Amino acid sequence: MRILFTVFPSYVHLYPLAPVAWALQSVGHEVRVASSGNFARAISSVGLTPLSLGDPDAVEARLRPGAKQPPNPQEVLAYADLMGLDSAERENWIVFYQWLLNPVSDYVRVDQPEAAHLVRFAQRWQPDLVLWDPIFPAGAVAARACGAAHGRFLGAALDYFMYSTERLEAARDKVRSAGLSDNPLADLIRPLADHHDVDVDDELLRGQWTVDPMPEGVSLSTGGHKVPVRWVPYVGGEPCQEWVLDGPTSRPRVVLSLGESARRYVAGDWGRTPKLLDALAGMDVDVIATLNERQLQGISTVPDNVRVIEWVPLTQLMPTSSLLIHHGGTGTTMSALANRVPQLVCDTDESFLMGPADVVPRLGDAGVYRAGREFGVTDDDADGDAEQEGWVIPGRHLMAPPWSGVMTQYGAGERLNHQVMSGTEIRDRITHVLSEPSFAAGARELYEEWMARPSPSDIVSTLESLTAEHRR
Repeated sequence: MRILFTVFPSYVHLYPLAPVAWALQSVGHEVRVASSGNFARAISSVGLTPLSLGDPDAVEARLRPGAKQPPNPQEVLAYADLMGLDSAERENWIVFYQWLLNPVSDYVRVDQPEAAHLVRFAQRWQPDLVLWDPIFPAGAVAARACGAAHGRFLGAALDYFMYSTERLEAARDKVRSAGLSDNPLADLIRPLADHHDVDVDDELLRGQWTVDPMPEGVSLSTGGHKVPVRWVPYVGGEPCQEWVLDGPTSRPRVVLSLGESARRYVAGDWGRTPKLLDALAGMDVDVIATLNERQLQGISTVPDNVRVIEWVPLTQLMPTSSLLIHHGGTGTTMSALANRVPQLVCDTDESFLMGPADVVPRLGDAGVYRAGREFGVTDDDADGDAEQEGWVIPGRHLMAPPWSGVMTQYGAGERLNHQVMSGTEIRDRITHVLSEPSFAAGARELYEEWMARPSPSDIVSTLESLTAEHRR
């Protein structure tokens, strides 16, 4: 078979699909991975063949002038009220409507070259199967335009798309009566679909099935045909870091990792890093902290027991580690889970709602996001007046709530809220997880459940059968 993946141009989206793409490639299928032109080198680095969409020398669509801003908070909450969502459902809706639809809009535009290039390639190459990233849904249009079977590949986050569109569908009459669109995802995709004479229906928006690497305890309750698969931790073909094999000889190794994505878009770290380092200072542990200069802003002295490294693969660190303290990203979480390492997940009580500070007040330090900015690419000004032009966002990762819940449920770790916990309380919690054997037992139980899921090679025959059933 010929198989075409589409992926949002981010390592967080690329790494989860790489093991599945390898499994398909290893049995003889021809695999291509399509993304923004300047992401081709990243795709090649994981041993896959890229399709470089658009101009490889151009900045990504999300960073170009005219990039869409998130919808205003009042509009977001108006929808939530009409759908009668409770507090947890509201947060899922906010993530979909205010956080995820924006990047979707950047890569389905008919006035930019990427989507048209993708459809044109599919019509020429004639893939049998297209597996598309929900944040890069031009893949669904390309599949329909060439007659390929197609499914979604969830990777970086939960299925907020299916979850939210199902709730919109249930409240369709109320939403329409209020003068709001009953399917904003369809609105974004329709111009591209119309341009290629493709009908916009539920199958186009949701895929013919969904490959879902999220464990049962994390996944949202949604309909549709799901193909479960084990998330295999992978962070690229990095050189072996031999020093990690030595490990700590007399003290436990604690790893502090607060994510790679946010530090590219948000200056500082919401006051979280200084508090965590203060709590770790003087403890009888060896700490490896994967932090960069922006995350270390305002910290004059790093504790003696902390070694700061901007980047080291967690897949190499975890086998010699006793505890991972982190921001809640799935790739980070799974690296520890696959090595039976207990975890402390940083999570706050804030809403994910973005907006001006006077509309969406925040606890503690605030992070500011601006559409079209990435430090070192389009804007190196981490301070200055430009910092005040963006959206105030919470100091929590989108996946922190579900993962902190899973760690607590299995007794494999605990939740850390730096905004309400004192340094002493954080230190006591670290000590408790390190010294109490039940956390290691909980981490082993979570590992066994993860191992029980089908591996990437296990689902190859399933994907072959589904493709034969659905392709035209």
